[in-house]
Amino acid sequence: MDFHHFTSLDSTNSLARQMAQDGVEHATVIHADTQTGGRGRAGRSFCSPVGGLYFSIILRPDCSTRVLPLITLAVGIGLCNGLKTATASPIRLKWPNDLFLYHRKLGGILTESDSVGSSGRPNFIITGIGLNLTTPLHQFSSALAGKVITLFKPDQPIPALDFLLQSLVVHILFAVEQLTADRKKLLCQWRELDYLQGRELEYDSGKDILRAVGMGLADDGRYLIRDRQGKKHAVLAGDLNPISLADVG
Repeated sequence: MDFHHFTSLDSTNSLARQMAQDGVEHATVIHADTQTGGRGRAGRSFCSPVGGLYFSIILRPDCSTRVLPLITLAVGIGLCNGLKTATASPIRLKWPNDLFLYHRKLGGILTESDSVGSSGRPNFIITGIGLNLTTPLHQFSSALAGKVITLFKPDQPIPALDFLLQSLVVHILFAVEQLTADRKKLLCQWRELDYLQGRELEYDSGKDILRAVGMGLADDGRYLIRDRQGKKHAVLAGDLNPISLADVG
């Protein structure tokens, strides 16, 4: 592993892509204290104030394109396992790329890949992670402040950041390796951390919004839901938003 630290970056994923195109090795890590242009899924911005942990890992796994949808799931498992070394908090995974704690968003994952070459595999994959460690909630917008949570309270001791980052990277790399070594076991681990299973939710496809209940993860990485008419859907893209008690009525 090769770590590169910066006080501030536009986006750790953007720099990671440049470095990957220049040929840096597998497991190179780019870490920043803040991001001025952090990105989320579907081109959304990712708020990255001081107090968070923002990093990207360059991966060069020996896997086919059909495994790519599972990379984000593997990274989520690695993060949960790595965070167990720092806290006993009951962190869960919300399909496809969010970490949840006490019904609020703790962090997110953005996976991007290079174009596929003649081998049928991308030359590299970049996975970017943003975690709210100690960020005061007032640093988030009013729209986000009620939806996010930090891992540590202001008066709570936290582990050394370098130690925490290295632990997370080790666990992420191990989980990604499991995609080829024991995919079935990996998916079972994800299902044990599933935040949405059995929960009422809204599926936003970008065109329509559908009320449904989470049924769990399919073997191909899609998420299964059941609508109010009892019809099952396998979701590949879009947003699955849990419905809180306050939303029901």
